[in-house]
Amino acid sequence: MRTVAAVLLGLIAGLFAGFALEVLIGAAGHFLLDGPDWLKVVAIFPPVLAVAGAVAGPFIDRRIQEDRRIQEDR
Repeated sequence: MRTVAAVLLGLIAGLFAGFALEVLIGAAGHFLLDGPDWLKVVAIFPPVLAVAGAVAGPFIDRRIQEDRRIQEDR
């Protein structure tokens, strides 16, 4: 159950991070480069980062659990 929660939290966090990067890079590119053609590439950030967050979430959770166990053993 904890792994499912870590996957969902990573998915949501990655999605929000992707939206934030899309907006920041899209706005900067629009004002600085004035070319809308490459902005289509920036649109794939949210789903890509959502998948990356879903994959990284359980690894990060497991690492935190191991660190807590090491601290408790001392």
